[in-house]
Amino acid sequence: AAFVGVPVFPSRVFRHANMFVRAGSGVERPEDLRGRRIGVPEYGMTACVWMRGTLQHEYGVRPEEVIWCTGGQEVPGRKERVSLNLPPTIRVERIPEDETLTRMLCEGGIDALFCAHPPSAFQAGDPRVRRLFPDYRPVEEEYFRRTGLFPIMHTLVARRDVYQKNPWVAQALFKAFSEAKAEVEQA
Repeated sequence: AAFVGVPVFPSRVFRHANMFVRAGSGVERPEDLRGRRIGVPEYGMTACVWMRGTLQHEYGVRPEEVIWCTGGQEVPGRKERVSLNLPPTIRVERIPEDETLTRMLCEGGIDALFCAHPPSAFQAGDPRVRRLFPDYRPVEEEYFRRTGLFPIMHTLVARRDVYQKNPWVAQALFKAFSEAKAEVEQA
């Protein structure tokens, strides 16, 4: 492998709060997403990978049972940063170049939106957009109690060639981030 992982996780977030549905779509529970169109900014982005895993492993909705619609959440034209090599059973469709996922959610072009940040329509109080889990905090707490998992979204790595020449680099990075975290927690 080209990289060495360092156990530093700059982002650890439960993602239940970032699953949004169109009000009036008939989606009341995660299982209701089967056969629906779910928007994601990128199919391969980490937040959405975790949400797909949750949908499958916690609620029995497999990725191939959904149509995944990709594109810009607030600004049209977003593209996948990683090339996809998916099995033919996974359906990923690009939304029109002049469209946004938020607008499509509001207007019924998609039934749900899984994203890293709440859509602008939700933040503005648009009644057409609501959370799939309106009271998400107890759902997240129950998930953690049951599984013991606090999801990581990112981790710190060092290039293997740098690490091999300077093996102290991983420990130094870990120590620096631990000290920074302790300083922030005291503030």
